[in-house]
Amino acid sequence: SRSKPTAFSFHVSQHHTMGLCCSPATFLSWSLFGLVTLDAFKLLDVGAPRTGTQSMYDAMKILNLNPVHSGYQSELRPALCEYLFRNGSLDDALGVLDGYDAAMDEPFMLMYEEIMAAFPEAKFLLTISDAESWFDNYAEMVRLLVAFQNETERSHFGVLPPECTAMKSWGCKFRNSTQGDRDICLRNYHRHNQRVQEIIPPERLLVYNWSDGWAPLAHFLDVAIPNEDFPHKDQVKQDMEQREGQLLSEILGA
Repeated sequence: SRSKPTAFSFHVSQHHTMGLCCSPATFLSWSLFGLVTLDAFKLLDVGAPRTGTQSMYDAMKILNLNPVHSGYQSELRPALCEYLFRNGSLDDALGVLDGYDAAMDEPFMLMYEEIMAAFPEAKFLLTISDAESWFDNYAEMVRLLVAFQNETERSHFGVLPPECTAMKSWGCKFRNSTQGDRDICLRNYHRHNQRVQEIIPPERLLVYNWSDGWAPLAHFLDVAIPNEDFPHKDQVKQDMEQREGQLLSEILGA
């Protein structure tokens, strides 16, 4: 059975048997009340945050999907976090997907078993980065957010369970981290990627290499290859770096 995450274990939800998240009655209630239709949701990016989820968000839009990114639409996170870490409602968590056909970033990427069971036709995408580079990238992002995020932006995350931000469910600590902190985080990063590939059937999972561009993704989703460059975007980091640059200019110009 699933157990509550600790600093030494990667997340697995604590209150559902592995792969059997929902009863037939629950599925029927979603369909009857219009919360979720079982064939509507198409793709979950199960890669960790900071593995290109912003680029994949743009790619999904180019492929005519309607994606949700939890970093852009943070108001949708509470129901997911309550389910994953506070024994909340699975119906409410899956209801967040209503109207969307793709999802990515924390904590969506932790919901792969539930989504695999609820949406039998859904597919999954694993974006992988070099683990050490991923940690350093995330740490730099956290530094920028702490220094330059405004109060309104912080307020969206302040109401969430602490385990539901910055991969704390993996024991990650990106500020003032020790080598031990880093080792725990990277170990659980690897465990997540390994477990995803063990649990999700290979015909439903694409392990994506960013150097491959559109072709494997379009083939996996059975859509035409777009006639435009594959997007590469890190808007959140760019925004924070711009604020940092503006502050430096003000200080140096003072």
